[in-house]
Amino acid sequence: PPGSRLARIAEHLLHQRSYYPLFPPAKGACLDLARYKEWEMPCRPDILIVPSRLATFAKEVMGGSTIVVNPGELTKGTTGGTYAVMDVHPMEREGLEKA
Repeated sequence: PPGSRLARIAEHLLHQRSYYPLFPPAKGACLDLARYKEWEMPCRPDILIVPSRLATFAKEVMGGSTIVVNPGELTKGTTGGTYAVMDVHPMEREGLEKA
């Protein structure tokens, strides 16, 4: 199904708790390992936006605890591309405290 490849990649990001999709990096990769702490995810995000050239989609992953959105590319050569519009409603403080 559309989006399943990127959803799997996003799940790998979430499992590794890293914004860098492959760790350890491939041999010869131009990567500043002195800054690896900056790639770490401090917690699992509710929404993860991962723009790519793959098919656009929005999908729940990790049992529905995270929504992954691939808005695509805003421009494609000389033509227009795609983007995502999101309407996020925050939870009430009481609901957060009970969770």
